[in-house]
Amino acid sequence: MLDRLANVFGARVPEVAGAALIFIFGLTFWLGTRYAEQAEWVRHSLQVEMKLSGIYALLKDAELGQRSYILTGEADFLQPFLRAKTELPDEISELKALLSDNEEQFEAFKEAVPIIERRLAYAEETISVRRQQGFDAAQARVLQRYGLKVTEELRDRFQALRTVEHGLLEKREADMLRTVNVLAVAVMMAFLMTLLALSAWIFRTRRDTADIATANKLLQETIADRDVAEMQIRQMQKVEAVGQLTGGIAHDFNNMLAVIMSGIGLAQKRLQRGQDGAEEFLNGALDGANRAATLVKRLLAFSRQQPLAPKAIDANKFVAGISELISRALGEMIQMETILGGGLWLTHVDPVQLENSILNLCVNARDAMPDGGCLTVETANCHLDDRYARLHPGIPAGQYVLIAVTDTGTGMSTDILHKAFDPFFTTKDATKGTGLGLSQVYGFVKQSGGHVKIYSEIGQGSTVKIYLPRHYAVEAERHDVVVHEVIRAKGAETVLLVEDDVRVLELTTASLRELGYTVLVAGGAKDALAQLDSDVEIDLLLTDIVMPEMNGRKLADAAEKLRPGLKVIFMTGFTKNAVVHNGVLDPGVNFLAKPFSLEELSAKICEVLETERA
Repeated sequence: MLDRLANVFGARVPEVAGAALIFIFGLTFWLGTRYAEQAEWVRHSLQVEMKLSGIYALLKDAELGQRSYILTGEADFLQPFLRAKTELPDEISELKALLSDNEEQFEAFKEAVPIIERRLAYAEETISVRRQQGFDAAQARVLQRYGLKVTEELRDRFQALRTVEHGLLEKREADMLRTVNVLAVAVMMAFLMTLLALSAWIFRTRRDTADIATANKLLQETIADRDVAEMQIRQMQKVEAVGQLTGGIAHDFNNMLAVIMSGIGLAQKRLQRGQDGAEEFLNGALDGANRAATLVKRLLAFSRQQPLAPKAIDANKFVAGISELISRALGEMIQMETILGGGLWLTHVDPVQLENSILNLCVNARDAMPDGGCLTVETANCHLDDRYARLHPGIPAGQYVLIAVTDTGTGMSTDILHKAFDPFFTTKDATKGTGLGLSQVYGFVKQSGGHVKIYSEIGQGSTVKIYLPRHYAVEAERHDVVVHEVIRAKGAETVLLVEDDVRVLELTTASLRELGYTVLVAGGAKDALAQLDSDVEIDLLLTDIVMPEMNGRKLADAAEKLRPGLKVIFMTGFTKNAVVHNGVLDPGVNFLAKPFSLEELSAKICEVLETERA
């Protein structure tokens, strides 16, 4: 039955049952109201009967007082009569009010009122005769039987009134009983309907729960199959991306290695024959090596693994400081404009990488405006709200410093926008770019905890917005763009070089001696500690970080104990090491990334030693 009921009404069982319950409860309310009214009428009939009985009893009291006084002549026996005479007017008025809803009863009682008055008047008359003429005269008046006739007439009339009222009472009680029975049936129906609806709902809910469990199981199996398929697709995409990245790296490195090998090979031939021109080929090979080193740095930037040395920076002062450099890179055909926001917050980033990123964006903007145009560099305070953070996963809501570069160039299509940050993706000629510029910007900004977004329209231009987290510092640190030159040592500084790779050790030693330094070499930490423990004067420790016996960080700590205040420079080509945590250099660490040029080596050593002298 429950199954049939559930099928008939379907998912509407609760609604149908609710409607039925509302109807039954409405009927119950109406019956309850009707029952209350009928009960009131029953109470009304009972009041009328009680009032009739009360008036008749008062008349009997009056008659008793009359007879007692006539027989005894004692005034005390008149009290029932006097009380009845006093109370009867009020009782008669109240009964008239009760009978006002029933015209027949009201008229019948109205006709009885003069008879009551005659009966009381007759009683007063006999009492007066007894008081004035004595017992015999009063007895003679009573024996005339006038009082008896009036009393019998009153009895008949009161009996008729009570009979009619009793009939009304029985009828009203019967109506009330029927209402009670109907009300009981309605309550029982409501209970049964509620029970039936609840049972049908529970039955359907259990059946639906079973169906949902089955469907959920199938859905989970489908999701599991889809997850496996998506994992396979992602793996294929990873393989494809790695293949594309590897192909790009291999292509660029092969070109650079070809330049290096050809240049060195041709230079060797010229030197063997004693001919001039070897320097030109060596310069070409050196340029290829520098391009390879730059490529490695850009790849590290894209992968967010380049060592950063962040400082508190005022972006307004920073942009103003490099605006002349940007203008020279843009050329005369492009007009540059800077819009610096007022009250700009500080940010905490690596100034060198920020400079490279802004220059990269400006150069890209220049290439997008071959016929000239306008480039705008803008700064502002910005708040990324929760809604923006939800739409861009991985970006926390909060306060940021905005640096935007806008051009009036050719713009980018949607397809190009989606690939703009991909490594080795470029729309330029092979001679104008490697496709790593925006990738480097993207990696640097993400590694700095920021966000980068491109807005572009075909024929209108592009805007690249860099959002860098606000930094709560008192003031910005100064950053100057300095071009270092090769500075020859003028003193007798001694450098202890620690490197486990023999070829790197030999070439770095030669470079240091070329710069005029006295060099002590160590192939590992154990040899270095032995020299540090000797009486040999050592001004600087230049150590590799990744070594088999003891890493450079631990070596530097041991050296500090042996020679307090000793200056240390760490060098490595491996980014995840003991002096770089979360992509950021530890405070107070002097770092030189491999590969480095003679100029970079000279500048770093001079910087560290000059700091000591200062």
